[in-house]
Formats: sequence, structure tokens, C-alpha cells
Amino acid sequence: MDPLPIKSEAFTLDDDIDEKWAVRAKTIVNEPGDKEEIKAKVEELRLKLKEKYPDSADIFTDKYIIKYLRSANWDVVDAMDMFVTSVQQFKDFLPFITAGTPSQLQEVWNKKLVWISPKRDQFGRRVLVLRLGKWNPSDFDAKHLYSATFSLLQMISLEAVTQVAGTVFVADMNGFGFKHLKALGVEELRCLGSFLSGGFPMWFRKLHIVNNPRLFNMLYTILKGFLGPRIKDNVQFHGYQLPTLLEAVPAETLPKDLGGQSIDEDIDLSVEALKKNEDCILAILDQLKYLSL
Repeated sequence: MDPLPIKSEAFTLDDDIDEKWAVRAKTIVNEPGDKEEIKAKVEELRLKLKEKYPDSADIFTDKYIIKYLRSANWDVVDAMDMFVTSVQQFKDFLPFITAGTPSQLQEVWNKKLVWISPKRDQFGRRVLVLRLGKWNPSDFDAKHLYSATFSLLQMISLEAVTQVAGTVFVADMNGFGFKHLKALGVEELRCLGSFLSGGFPMWFRKLHIVNNPRLFNMLYTILKGFLGPRIKDNVQFHGYQLPTLLEAVPAETLPKDLGGQSIDEDIDLSVEALKKNEDCILAILDQLKYLSL
């Protein structure tokens, strides 16, 4: 498919894909072109969900179901498996997901450690930047950083275009040291592995790791054991070679310290949008909590 122009796009949670993206969706996530076929698959998954969770029928709206179908290439069985996995993940890793609401995580936002670029890449994908190496574990623990990241991803998982195009993850390890290694235990790595490997209804198209010291490579050896095929083959290490990162990810979506062109105002936009949509995000968490009981 032809590359798309790099431009800012508001974080909109209610719009559906337009005709241009409907054509792309057929190729990218195997989305049916026929409305009746879409309706049939939605109803098929809804029946499976009602059978599994009989007291939660009101939760399963068309938009809620389509999110899971797109994240499973419109395979009903795979979408059902992903849904069950996401509920189990919420139960297993509750402290990492609910350490704070978006408005309670201001200490994380102030450090500008994680955000989503307002500009999509050349394939229409959202770009999430995580400055893990700049995180000081003495300021707040990993649970708060995880909850902040999870909340941002919950928000964009409601964007129809992102459900199709997916997300690119850029992890900046500059400054990563023993204090980070000590703060990231097996549970933290298991949570991250589950999240990236199909425990969350989103396509993580690529995980770019940059400025990674040897110490982080040791940690990744452990993390790799928790990664499934959905993401394991889509991890690219750049070391300290920013040019290779810029070949894969547009400069317009990256901060200046990674060779990009983003300004502080760009960094703040996704967090501002998240806070505006906080009630919606909390409703999703309440639903997952209810289903996991």
C-alpha cells in the first residue's frame, strides 16, 4: 500500500473508519467488505461472549466487539481467545493496571516518560514513546508507569483507525542501569510479555528498542521468554544507531533526543486527550474488573 502523509490527527474515540480505511482494512486486518458479513461475525462473537459471561450482556456493544475482531484479523475464535486472555490479564496483573487513574498519575506525566505522538506514521499507525531509561524508580514504582502506559493504550484502542493500523512502540533505554534492573522483577516482565503478546486488543506492529546498553540486553533475555510469536518476530534493536531508527519511524513522531522533530506541546497532547476521556477509560476498567470476578 502507498505510504500516507505524516500529519497530526486528533485522538478521536467515536469515529468509525472512512471509505479509504475500509479498503485498507480488508488487506491489513482481513475486514469483510460486506456489511452483512460484518454483522454476522459480530453476532457470532456476541453469542460466544454471552455464553461465557451470561451476566454481562449489556457490555458487548458492536463497537466493543469490533475492537476485538479487528485485533484478531476478524477470526471469531481468535477474538474470543483474546477477550478471555485480556480479562485474565486484568485479574493477574491488577496492581499494574490500576495503580492510578489518569488524573492521579501527574507525577508520571510531569517526567514526560511516556506519550503517544499526535502524528501517525507513514502506515497510519500510532507511535508510542517510552523513555524507560529516564525513569527514576525512587520517584514512583513500575506499577505507576505501567498504569500510565496502559491508560494511553486503552484510549487509542478505541480509535477505529488504530484498531486497523496498529501501534508502533519505541522504547528509549538511554540511562538504563542497575536501579532499573532491580526495579523490574519477573512479575513486571511477565505482565509486559502478556500485554504485548495478545493480552491486549491491539496490533503492536513493531517494537523498536534504542540506546540499549548491555545491561538491558540481559533483561531482554528474560523478557523474551514471556513474548509470544505475535510480537517476538517484530522486535528491532537499534543500539545507539539513531539513523536506523529514523529509517523505520518518521522523525515527525519522535522527540528531538531521538533525532526527531516533536516539541513539548506534541508530547502533552495525548495526555491531555486521555484526561478528557478519563470517564470512558475508567468505564472500560470497571467492565474488565466486573468480568474478572
